[in-house]
Amino acid sequence: MKSILVSVLGEDKPGLIDGLSEIILSYEGDWVESRMSSFEGKFAGIIKVNVPSKNVDKLVKKLETSNLGLKIVCEETKSHALQPFKSYNIELIGQNHIGIINKLSHALVALGGNVEEIKSEIIEASMSGEKLFKAEITLHMPTTVEEYVIRDRLENIANEMMVEIYSYES
Repeated sequence: MKSILVSVLGEDKPGLIDGLSEIILSYEGDWVESRMSSFEGKFAGIIKVNVPSKNVDKLVKKLETSNLGLKIVCEETKSHALQPFKSYNIELIGQNHIGIINKLSHALVALGGNVEEIKSEIIEASMSGEKLFKAEITLHMPTTVEEYVIRDRLENIANEMMVEIYSYES
């Protein structure tokens, strides 16, 4: 059994997931995990599929040449040893301006952090109607980094960018 990651991008339309799942099943693939969304009429996603070794090449070829109207890229995964880490959830909300994610990610990577997942959107403030930037981030930090160091770094960023940042260990 091997694992492959399948990334997809194209025009959103009914039946895309059905078509993908049908192809994967026809090669005895097991749809293990996925993240998929529709943005501005486009469909984008990533799927982890476990498939018998004998079917990997055939499945990849079929996906990449399918008539689903998607750009599909497949890559086999290899297991790798993970360094010990602590997982943190970070929520950020504040006035939208250019560079919020860059500033935050730059500070966190300087501490050895790795973003595991990020979800962001622009929302309207309930009272004023102004545009707010909202992000939810799952972050892996080395166990050697003390929590107070992370909190101090986040508080400095929050003050500088006029946003609120909440974090807690998962």
